Parts: sequence; structure tokens; C-alpha cells
Amino acid sequence: MNKQDGAPANSVKAEAFAQAEALAALTRLVAPFTPHLAEECWEALGGEGLVCDAPWPKADPALLVKDAIVLGVQVNGKRRGEIKIAADAPNETVEQAALSDEAVKRHIDGKTIRKVVVVPGRIVNIVAN
Repeated sequence: MNKQDGAPANSVKAEAFAQAEALAALTRLVAPFTPHLAEECWEALGGEGLVCDAPWPKADPALLVKDAIVLGVQVNGKRRGEIKIAADAPNETVEQAALSDEAVKRHIDGKTIRKVVVVPGRIVNIVAN
């Protein structure tokens, strides 16, 4: 464990690696606009050769896929909470998660739920009176 923030050592190493990769990519991307500054940054990052000779960064589509999403939950048109759920969760699971959220429970306590509308990937609306 890291004594400063309580994170596991592997997590700290992964974070440092990700930060170094991001800085190297950013340096290569700004090189056409600010070549002198980019060369200084490239040297400070330990890049080999000139930044203008380094390969252009490639996007990894697998990194763009979200495993979990945060959905807002409304009760009678007013936002009352948020739920974090798997991006590919079926509507029934999303509905159950919304109804079991503590903040939402407080606002529907003692009321009859008339309708639950799940807009996939966007929001959950609960109509109660």
C-alpha cells in the first residue's frame, strides 16, 4: 500500500504509466504547433530522438468502451439521485437499481408508483403520487 493515499502500489504504478503515456502523446500532438516547446518537453520526458520523428499516436478503440455509466433518476420530474450501472444492463435491472437507491426511496416513500420510464443510457423517470 502507498502510505500517502492508501492505494495499492500497482495502482500507483499504473497511474504513473498512464500519465507518462498521456504526456508523451500530448507532446507529439502539439509538436506541429509549438515545435520548440514540444522538443523541450520530449527531452524532459526521456523521448529518444526528435519529437518530429516520433510516430503519431494511435487511438485504441477498446479504450473508448464504457463498462459502467451513471444515470440520473428523476421522481415526478425532479432529479433525486444517481445510479451507477453496467452500460449494457437491461431496463428491468436499471429500474430495480433506481427504485432501490436511498435518495429515491425517500422521495417515493408512501407513494404509489404509477410509471417508471427508462431511457437507455440517459435517465430514469419515476412517476409517483
